Amino acid sequence: MIPFTLKLPLLNKEQRLIYIYLISCVAYGVGSDVIARIFRNNMAFITCIHLVQFIILSLFYIQVFKSPSTKKALKWIMLVATLLFAVDITVLEGPLKFNSVFISFRSALLIIYGVMFFLQLMRDEDLIEKSIYINSLPVFWFNAGLFVNVCCGFLLNLSFNLIQQKGPSEVLESMYKITASLYWIAGVIQVILFYIGLSKIKRARA
Repeated sequence: MIPFTLKLPLLNKEQRLIYIYLISCVAYGVGSDVIARIFRNNMAFITCIHLVQFIILSLFYIQVFKSPSTKKALKWIMLVATLLFAVDITVLEGPLKFNSVFISFRSALLIIYGVMFFLQLMRDEDLIEKSIYINSLPVFWFNAGLFVNVCCGFLLNLSFNLIQQKGPSEVLESMYKITASLYWIAGVIQVILFYIGLSKIKRARA
């Protein structure tokens, strides 16, 4: 498979960060399941993984954005998000609950980053002058995969937060099941889009 045949030294910085993000997704899935079975509560682990992934993806967008001011702003936002994580997990909601404040903030930022990057690609004069189609760029597919996954994840987080705040109900539980299904479908779509992006790297190296 392409993701495992690529060698890290052959990848540029943003491609390496996506590769690391993929590894974190595997750690997220396996770790949250194991911890839930052992400790009956994996909320602290989930929140920590969300922070780790946010840092990885922030570094990814810092690499792909061209504007120096945007790069600088993302660095400051990353610091603010880390501080919000610390406050949320210790004071606001605690380590045993779903940290909706930090996770919602993180998801909203990633959605904004994704839209901003799509706009940058469409307005990139260098690509237009060189007649380069944006769908030939690996980063286009990476961003598309991230955008789909984060949007569906945002809906899932919203439904889980409502259950936590208002308590279980048939309507909220049905909403959670639907959004959870969408999130898993989005995860599959993300892997497919990442695979296409990684295949573009292989083609470029050939």
